[in-house]
Amino acid sequence: MNIFEYLDELQVDLREKNLEEIQEKYFNICSELAGNERANKIKQIDLNEYVYELKTGLKESIKIAQEQRAKAIYFEYDLDNKWDSAFFICEEYSPLEDEDDDWASDWTDDFEGPSLESFGDIYELDGFDSNDAAIGSTIFLVTRTVTSFTQAYKGLSAESSIAVCIAFHDQDPIIRITE
Repeated sequence: MNIFEYLDELQVDLREKNLEEIQEKYFNICSELAGNERANKIKQIDLNEYVYELKTGLKESIKIAQEQRAKAIYFEYDLDNKWDSAFFICEEYSPLEDEDDDWASDWTDDFEGPSLESFGDIYELDGFDSNDAAIGSTIFLVTRTVTSFTQAYKGLSAESSIAVCIAFHDQDPIIRITE
């Protein structure tokens, strides 16, 4: 499978599996493609502080989005820049079925999110998808990022009716956490 097929599968898994099952599945894929040592290195990175920072950003995003009557919150992180990230408040939104993510390029407000230098360092070893090790590492790094974001969102006391989405820079389609 190529990286984009894995990303499509991850979107389906987010609707059908719990976060632990998802992490285990992509840990196994990473182990198979990049080796046990790489998979364990990614798995052992403590993401508690990252989840806390995501939760803080999501709270602020939801508050702003509700004030502006926005339809979506889009979180984007940059694989090539140490997982630097930003939250975007979007006036419009299109569901996954529409196959149109242009709404995410038109935001009314944005602010900086957390970085994850340890993920960026691992990503730099093989890059995006040049070989099996790169594919295995990338999909597991992305999975851990997406599940951390999902965990942060689900940990909020008040989920909202606003769409909440995540993607790395230039990812298509954008992953929907809630529509």
